[in-house]
Amino acid sequence: MKTRNFLFILALVLAAFNLRPGITSVSPVLHTLTDQLQMSSAAVSLLTSIPLICIGFCSLLAGRLAQRYGIEKTITIFIFIIGISTFLRFFANHSVSLLITSLLIGAGIGIVSPLISGFIKKYFPKKVSLIIGLYSTSMVIGASVAIGLTTPIQHLFNNSWKSGLGSWSIFAIVALPFWFVITKRAGTTEETTVNNQAASLPLKNKQAWLLTSFVGLVGFLFYCFTAWMPAIVEDRGWSASFAGLTGTVFMSAQLPATILLPLLLKKIPSRRVWITVFALSELISLFLLCFTNVTPIVAGAFFGIGGGGLVSLTLLLPIDKTSSPAEASTWSAMTQAVGYMIGAIGPILMGLLHDLAGSFIPTLYLLIVIVCIVIILGWRLTIKIS
Repeated sequence: MKTRNFLFILALVLAAFNLRPGITSVSPVLHTLTDQLQMSSAAVSLLTSIPLICIGFCSLLAGRLAQRYGIEKTITIFIFIIGISTFLRFFANHSVSLLITSLLIGAGIGIVSPLISGFIKKYFPKKVSLIIGLYSTSMVIGASVAIGLTTPIQHLFNNSWKSGLGSWSIFAIVALPFWFVITKRAGTTEETTVNNQAASLPLKNKQAWLLTSFVGLVGFLFYCFTAWMPAIVEDRGWSASFAGLTGTVFMSAQLPATILLPLLLKKIPSRRVWITVFALSELISLFLLCFTNVTPIVAGAFFGIGGGGLVSLTLLLPIDKTSSPAEASTWSAMTQAVGYMIGAIGPILMGLLHDLAGSFIPTLYLLIVIVCIVIILGWRLTIKIS
């Protein structure tokens, strides 16, 4: 049992590494893409928004695929799709091919992400907070490594942005052998049948819709910063290398929140308290960017802590509110389906507003309002479990 648990945890960590680099690695090369591919800010933002839209649509299919093929096999297949799509970026010669890889990466993430909730509920029902913390931390590490090393890899390969983006297929190459083993050791047929029973989307459940709105706005905030943080810093007159460093700080600062969240919840179990704390951290970041001349690294750190904590809580809340792996997967599928579509609007809207206003300041004001809405939704959502 210990060997199996270790294998499943390792596979979970490696799967998590694959769920962000296909999106976050684009941010450091945004200016390169706008110059070399002659894309506008709004157009290049599609490289972040298209995967999020695909994540939303494909999440709706995750439950049915898992019911037919099993959670483990479905995750394995779509990690492969993420890997091959990322690898194809080595050969992307124009914006259309790059957008197609973004679509496929989003489809893969859209299937894998909600099924991870069911996987955790199935194999670690008594250690949900701990495993969610580990899973969230692994996603942050994958995202941070991608955003921090894409530019150095680009320079290493003769300033090739294609190499910078395609290199992240390595995560899938490492993860797949472990998932092949898991599909053979997933458990007895009886166990699999019980855990893969069908559960419908909670379309008539008010709490599910409240959670979906919360997840959507948290994603809106997170992906706005993921896509545009380096550009925001450059817009304020800092160098591209410093902007990349700020982006890395933003991603890395998520680690304390995700690593410590299980311990924090053990001390203070109230989800409402931590939603408020992490949202206030994002507000501090936005106020620093809008109204002070403090180095953007500080703002990046505050937003990273807040964003990391809130995203981790969005992964935990569907499991809190469900009683079976199938139900956890369908709640996660619904919240991600609609939530990621809401999140996808963020980078596009920021790009459009920047093109119109010539500055990111109006968009930062909008984000301040959205953080306040997140706090209100979080309080309503956690009435029964705070």
